[in-house]
Amino acid sequence: GGYPFSDFEQTRCIVYFGHNPRPNVWAGEYQRLKAALKRGAKFIVMDPRKSHCAKLADIHLPLRPGTDAAMALGWLNVIINEELYDKEFVTKWCTGFDDLKSRVDEYPLPHVEKITGVPAKLIREAARMYATTKPAIIPWTVITDQQRNSTSALRCQSILRALTGNL
Repeated sequence: GGYPFSDFEQTRCIVYFGHNPRPNVWAGEYQRLKAALKRGAKFIVMDPRKSHCAKLADIHLPLRPGTDAAMALGWLNVIINEELYDKEFVTKWCTGFDDLKSRVDEYPLPHVEKITGVPAKLIREAARMYATTKPAIIPWTVITDQQRNSTSALRCQSILRALTGNL
């Protein structure tokens, strides 16, 4: 098991789930992030705090701690129901799409807003930005691994990558 690195050099959209690299912490990734932002990449940060990275973001989603999976399910609801997903990729490579759609339909944005504390309008804007600005990355971060619902949140991140063809 090695550490998976995202393609910061090619991306046009970066999504951080609670990740907050700075010049002196995760310095290599921070330099790659800054270069991508300088190139014009969009930046979405989910973090309860107005962290260093949140201050740099185009969209900051100040969600309640531990609600990452609910936020991702809300994004999936938008992406599937607005048909922003990569239909060709899903048809060729994904199984269980109808079951997934049924599950994300249980997470309409007003419900996700109640869970996360983030306005539905902002959740929709971020989901649309991620789904339509390609290529996009959701880098692995230790933050998502260290929650009580980390397995669900990480699955949702993988599903987001797959449905949008950002692999």
